[in-house]
Amino acid sequence: MLSLSNAGSLAGILLAAVVGALPPLLGRWSDRQLHLFVAFGAGVFLGAVFFHLIPETMAAQRDVLTDFMILNGFMVVLFVERVLVRHRHHDCDDMAEHRHQVVGISAFIGLSIHSLMAGFALGASFVAPRIALVIFLAIVSHKSVAAFSLATIFRLSNIPLKRALVMLAVFALCTPVGALLSLPLLNTLSEIHITIPTALAAGTFIYVATMDLLPEAFHDTRKRFGPFVALSIGIFVMMLITRIGG
Repeated sequence: MLSLSNAGSLAGILLAAVVGALPPLLGRWSDRQLHLFVAFGAGVFLGAVFFHLIPETMAAQRDVLTDFMILNGFMVVLFVERVLVRHRHHDCDDMAEHRHQVVGISAFIGLSIHSLMAGFALGASFVAPRIALVIFLAIVSHKSVAAFSLATIFRLSNIPLKRALVMLAVFALCTPVGALLSLPLLNTLSEIHITIPTALAAGTFIYVATMDLLPEAFHDTRKRFGPFVALSIGIFVMMLITRIGG
């Protein structure tokens, strides 16, 4: 049974996701500002990959299977977006919006998988109080920044507000659900079970950042410095979060 402090941790993580997601969805932003947010989101994804996901998978299970899963995560999204999905619209704006929606779904799946895995770490902290605060702070900081980036992609792709809120709610709940599911399994979970979906998420993040977000952020060749700064800030924020959270 959950203690009061553990229930408070779950509530705090949900609140962090809400706080991160609301500004991009509800604010009045220009197209230029949204594209700066996209560049920032690309930095967040790349920072998550190289400061968190890949080091985590390599530390837990460093073999060819892990490398294959990272590459496979990239290839699966590439196949879905560039091979399976057909752009039936001939209008450039329609095609761009449709592509943004595919990016949003890819980002949603990757982030949700990562959040679910973070839930296992949170569940472990429930039975190891000495690390509980560190893990909670790391998850909260990741959650709010990731929710901000995901909400920005939803806004750019013109996903209806109700649908975006439902998807963000699912994303927000993944970590608490992962924590609750992990409690009866903590003694039987193997690290390999966790590293495979984490590696897949890493490959997904690399694709979304490099193939979709960065081209979108830098599509206006007259304004390159701003997106580069926003990208760098996103990377730096994730580095700082990783350094602080461990």
